[in-house]
Amino acid sequence: MSRLIDRLPTPKQVREKRVIVLSRSRVGTFSLYQALGMLGYKAYHMAEVVRGGQTHMALFEEALRCKYLGAGKPYGKAEFDKWLADYDEIPQFFIEEFIRFYPDARFILTERSLDSWAKSMNNTAIPMFTATRSFPLSAIRRVDSFVEAFCSLHNALETVTYHGGECQDEKGVEASKRDTLQQAKTAKALTPKDHLLVAKLEDGFGWEQICPFLGHQIPEARYPRGNAPQEFHKMGNEILGPRIRRAGLMAVSAAVVPILSISIWYYVKAMKRQ
Repeated sequence: MSRLIDRLPTPKQVREKRVIVLSRSRVGTFSLYQALGMLGYKAYHMAEVVRGGQTHMALFEEALRCKYLGAGKPYGKAEFDKWLADYDEIPQFFIEEFIRFYPDARFILTERSLDSWAKSMNNTAIPMFTATRSFPLSAIRRVDSFVEAFCSLHNALETVTYHGGECQDEKGVEASKRDTLQQAKTAKALTPKDHLLVAKLEDGFGWEQICPFLGHQIPEARYPRGNAPQEFHKMGNEILGPRIRRAGLMAVSAAVVPILSISIWYYVKAMKRQ
């Protein structure tokens, strides 16, 4: 099966991978993404994936499906170098590969209690997963290729994270919790100890842990601690809001889905109330 990554040109330059975050989402990774940016790293995070447009979303989905769902040959170092050429910090989901391919990098593993992790998922990722399978996005993705790529990637993330189930499925949630623990064990077992920083969020995590490990002076600016649910809603409004409204106008003018405009109005109002 032809892969998207194989059809892309070889980059002229590939950044050295200096920092790799091995933690799953909702373990302080968004604040860490912001902090690494403040220290001068070009960090890769879901926000970067979406801002990168349809190609980056499709590559992330393809890499996930090839590794976890048997959709094709899994990515090797050449593929990761091509996909992530412009970044010197790269994401999780490929722990074993990244540790093997980039042994000179510094690795960061953040941990938190499973209850806190589940609560954070309930406030952020799970509403997004649900929204991509629900109206109006389920209709708009048929007429907007960006929304289609966004929804398809999140569908793949949900499938991988919850072992083929949906995010509200109890068995899938328990399997995801086990994965979180197992992946932390794998990261600790495979990463050279002098190249690994392990930090529990409950014990405090910020510049004092990161900067000495990476060889940086502690900045005067405070460590970023954003409101994750607020950031998710903001991203949804900024990225999807205009496309939802535009798709609604297209649908109404074409008389394809007359009720779509009403549903969009309720959707936007609901987002504003959250």
